[in-house]
Amino acid sequence: MVTLLSHRSLVLCLLWMAAVPACRPVGPTNPVTLTDADRAAIQALDTAFIKAWLRDDTAAVLRLFQPDAVLLPPNSTPIIGLDAIKAYWWPTDGSHTRITGFTRHLSEVEGSGVIAYFVGSASLDWVYQRDGKETAQTSRSTDLVVLKPDAAGRWRIARQMWTQLPP
Repeated sequence: MVTLLSHRSLVLCLLWMAAVPACRPVGPTNPVTLTDADRAAIQALDTAFIKAWLRDDTAAVLRLFQPDAVLLPPNSTPIIGLDAIKAYWWPTDGSHTRITGFTRHLSEVEGSGVIAYFVGSASLDWVYQRDGKETAQTSRSTDLVVLKPDAAGRWRIARQMWTQLPP
């Protein structure tokens, strides 16, 4: 009796698992793959991100993130939420970092209507200022950015990680 019941439960479970993807709505609110409009919106978000950094516009950069976004910097613990991201990139210790050059080439943009990601290679130039001293620096990286639409359907950054490449 136990074996028969377990077998029936297993069959029902497998049928349910097979049916769930078939029941998933397909359409503008939840396409199985990204639409051309989604891809354009994601590329526009990345362009806005780069331009906001080059303008030194903290508020514009932060608006591109989900409220519960997470940064995963190299050799660091996760930075969770907008307040923590702001404190990480714009500390209140009297220092200031000004981005002077930022390019990124997206090599892959994939996902669905509910989650997407892009992979890119970036080059970044900046000037770090503290205590009246300035230091110019550069870096190259491989970036992975995970995006989700907000309540209004606009793509926002949910997770961002990067690895620095050798000079």
